[in-house]
Amino acid sequence: MNKIKALISSISFILALLPLYSQTDTLHLTRESALEMALENNPSIAIARLEKARLEARVNEARGNLLPSLNATGSYTRNLKKQVIFFPEEMAPLFGGVTALEVGNDNSFMGGLQFALPLYNPAIYAGIDAARTEQKIAEENFRAQSIELTYTVQRAWNDALLARESFEVINFSFENARENLENIRKMHAQGLVAEYDLIRAEVQTENLRPDVLQAANASELSVNLLKTLLGIDEQTPVAIEGDLLESSEEMLRNFNITQAERALHNNPDYVNLGLQRDLILKQSQSVKATSRPSLTAVSNYMYLSEANDFKVGDYNWVNTASAGLQLSIPIFRGFTNRNQVKQLEIGAKQIQLQREYLKDNLSIELSNILKNMDVAIEKAVHARRNVELAERGYDIARLRYESGQGTLLEVNDADVSLTRARFNLLMAKHELLQAKAQYDRFIGQN
Repeated sequence: MNKIKALISSISFILALLPLYSQTDTLHLTRESALEMALENNPSIAIARLEKARLEARVNEARGNLLPSLNATGSYTRNLKKQVIFFPEEMAPLFGGVTALEVGNDNSFMGGLQFALPLYNPAIYAGIDAARTEQKIAEENFRAQSIELTYTVQRAWNDALLARESFEVINFSFENARENLENIRKMHAQGLVAEYDLIRAEVQTENLRPDVLQAANASELSVNLLKTLLGIDEQTPVAIEGDLLESSEEMLRNFNITQAERALHNNPDYVNLGLQRDLILKQSQSVKATSRPSLTAVSNYMYLSEANDFKVGDYNWVNTASAGLQLSIPIFRGFTNRNQVKQLEIGAKQIQLQREYLKDNLSIELSNILKNMDVAIEKAVHARRNVELAERGYDIARLRYESGQGTLLEVNDADVSLTRARFNLLMAKHELLQAKAQYDRFIGQN
């Protein structure tokens, strides 16, 4: 029996330590560490990074076409019908009346080396330029993915802060209601307030309980969404550090709306369209280059022999060598190049029109973002002042009620006003941070 009690005590002790152990495993996240974790774990970023590496290899492949090439060759030929040499009829008496003479042997062996070096080939140069542009597109896609992920994480982080601080505001109001209820119960027991005030205080407190539960659930859901973006296991406890007020003040210290950059030369969508147009133009140059002459230095070294049997050791092997220049001049290809170039140039003009239209729309949207930031700043200034007034009003209402000069209705109204003022301040800070994240995304700032 004593052993069972000891076992139960040990188990109870371990269970009591579990909450403490879980606290040590809590992952504390700052905004910066969350962004680093997202960029490290996100699969889209990993894919874009691999695409960069792939197209870097593509550029190296294109450059390799300018280097010399050396090939080893070998062949065996069985001459089923030997080649012949024809003689003029007047020479036939010299060869016993034969006008055609077979040459060669049944078996022919050949091995050698072939060397080639492009001296001038416009198609290769144009191909390298096109490959470099493709590499720039991959790098820009990687940058765009990083900016988009940063924007998404920033918004999720701001939402998580808003949800947590909203819970704190509603929970603070709930705690105020509970404290008022306890005071009213004491005052009712002393006969200082009517039973109606006690019932009203109880109803007021219980009406806030569902809001507290809903706010707590919203905070948990926002953290779970953030975990998904960061690649964190759902069971891992996470504590996000910082608050909306601190984040917005830090943002304003390093940002001036009147001096904000309004150029879109780094906007991911705008830059990508420009690179797509450049790539099409480079492809057009590649097609044109195939119509130009090319010059290649070539050299051959051959080692060969022929025989009617397979006694390789008795063969008489001979070698030959040659070197020269090979000139290739395209003359006519059925107007295919011309039509290909025409299609590509039309495609480049289409993209240019899309880019100009996009620039106009982005400029308008960027102006709206800056206006929203300006409005959010003004709202935050007034909201902060309003919170100070609401806190003062709530304290006065409580003192008036406790001294018998005020009513419970005044206390409840003051509490509602204070809660609303705090929510308005949170929303203004949240709107400001969300607009700043959108601004960074639009100007291409990661």
